Amino acid sequence: MLPPFAIAGLVATLVLLDHTAAYRSPFIGGEPRPPRADAIVELESWYLAKAEEEVRLAELLANLDTPTMVDLGRQIVHGRGLCFNCHRVGAEGHGTQGPDLDGVGARAGERIAGMSDVDYFTQSLFAPHAFVVEGFPNAMTPVDEAPISLSELDALMVIAYLQSLGGTTTVGPETELAR
Repeated sequence: MLPPFAIAGLVATLVLLDHTAAYRSPFIGGEPRPPRADAIVELESWYLAKAEEEVRLAELLANLDTPTMVDLGRQIVHGRGLCFNCHRVGAEGHGTQGPDLDGVGARAGERIAGMSDVDYFTQSLFAPHAFVVEGFPNAMTPVDEAPISLSELDALMVIAYLQSLGGTTTVGPETELAR
């Protein structure tokens, strides 16, 4: 007997095939059926939206500068980066499980001898267990893993924002992160 998750996967696959492709279903009948018209429209809309997103990303990258990176990094930190679940920046945010990020741009280059602020931020984002601030739990998820799932460009923009918090922003679109 198949385990429940395998049965559920098989049913989901059959439902997907039933709605999006022509096939001979042993459950519905032996004659091939054309795909549902609305499924084709949905798929076309998805491809169109994906192409438009790629164009917007290309335009963003062509015009990306450090001030824009700082602004986009701030948006990530305050939103989908989920940073304020644990951190705060001065009076902004409610997180107390992680350290206050106010002034972190000035402190980052001084935290580990011989390590630049960019390298410190990179390590802190992608391998947060490497530098746990005393008095706080080792609880941060690497930003390139779920549920955060930031791209390297997203992380670079977060670093630009973090540098701006009391320090000098030195990263730009051409900066490569040493991971």
